[in-house]
Amino acid sequence: MTPSDNHTNGAPRILLVEDDEIMRLSLEDRLRLEGIPVTSVSDLAAARRELANGSLDLVITDVRLPDGSGATLFEDVCRQLPGTPVILITAYVSVPEAVALIKAGAVDYITKPFDIEVFISLVQRTLSRISDTHLVELTRADGGKFRAGSGVLGRSLAMRRIEEVVARLKDVDSSVLITGESGTGKEVVARFIHNNSRRAKGPFVAVNCAAMPIGLVESELFGHERGAFTGADRRRIGRFELAEGGTLFLDEIAEIPRQVQVKLLRVLQERKIERVGGTESIELDVRVLAATQVDLAEALAENRFRSDLYWRLNVIHIDISPLRERREDILYLSRNFVVEHAHAMEKDITGLSAQAEACLLGMPFPGNVRELKNLLERAVALCAGKQIQEHDLYILEPEVADRSAGQLSLKETVKESESAAIRSALVHSDGSVSKAAETLDISRKNLWEKMKRYNIKR
Repeated sequence: MTPSDNHTNGAPRILLVEDDEIMRLSLEDRLRLEGIPVTSVSDLAAARRELANGSLDLVITDVRLPDGSGATLFEDVCRQLPGTPVILITAYVSVPEAVALIKAGAVDYITKPFDIEVFISLVQRTLSRISDTHLVELTRADGGKFRAGSGVLGRSLAMRRIEEVVARLKDVDSSVLITGESGTGKEVVARFIHNNSRRAKGPFVAVNCAAMPIGLVESELFGHERGAFTGADRRRIGRFELAEGGTLFLDEIAEIPRQVQVKLLRVLQERKIERVGGTESIELDVRVLAATQVDLAEALAENRFRSDLYWRLNVIHIDISPLRERREDILYLSRNFVVEHAHAMEKDITGLSAQAEACLLGMPFPGNVRELKNLLERAVALCAGKQIQEHDLYILEPEVADRSAGQLSLKETVKESESAAIRSALVHSDGSVSKAAETLDISRKNLWEKMKRYNIKR
């Protein structure tokens, strides 16, 4: 069958690769009956031509093809369209090969002969994780094009939805509250909002509210006049004035002292400030973005954060999911971080081995994207070859890595996962057993015993 583009605007882009004509036509017809447009081809060469035509949201391929294999196509997808989900169709004899590809990052596999209802259910579950909203183009400050939902922030549905929100905020100055665990990328999203807004040519000023001395928070934000207090020997311009015409990002907003929250609320309402010790009102043209890892609902209940300020900041709310809940982003981010670190260190590293990628997919990442980035910086620094290998990540002992290539018993899988979690926590805590134990929610004594059992050294 000649491939044709049957996609409607905003519909998912699906490629079906199956050499059995009767099965291919049957699956194609049923997918379309379910309202799922699909392009179908019969061999690896045709599939590669479709990959070259642009992005895909899902690839469904037989493991055995007349001119190659599904494994080869999977590698092509990983290289050309990182993070794109792949579903494998396999005969019973090829199940071990399919399992190996699942460990390398494929979404799932289905064994012939199969019930077509099971197949459709699998496809629909996979597509439910993909944003199917219309892609909106925005002009970026650097003159390039940003397509909301295109996966710039990540391949997961959660991050694509954030891109869609950013697209709708292009021409408005509404305040945005960004929440999420430590290390999820709140400042990255804040900069993304700024860069794709009409304020992109203005300054982006980031303030860590938790790092400001309590007695100087007001001066840091609003500035002060000479002689305003002991030690104020000259006028100081505050962060609000520095952000004039652009965006002010208030990170860890929950750490703002309550007495300063009143003044911050007034600034947001009136768009004017007065420097500490001054009497002149200074008009502002600043957009405010705020972020926190604290549960503000709890802070409100405990009277640590003003409700009126909360609602003034929380006009638009963006919550960033932890990395463990959007595992589709792990390989996409990892490959980008390897390129970034290798370039910075001037090292000729081409990427990650399949085994290293499989290990990354199995890690819990309590430190989220920050932990992933730091781990890969260390791996790039220590890598002696062209590719990051499993041992460069310090995740598994060699004997465990060898066994992970095959199927493990439940007991072995539990041991492997526990070992990987401990190693990840130690990497995140820079080798501190106390901090790692706290992250893992176990006692130091228990952690020491497990480290001895798995021969884990700091």
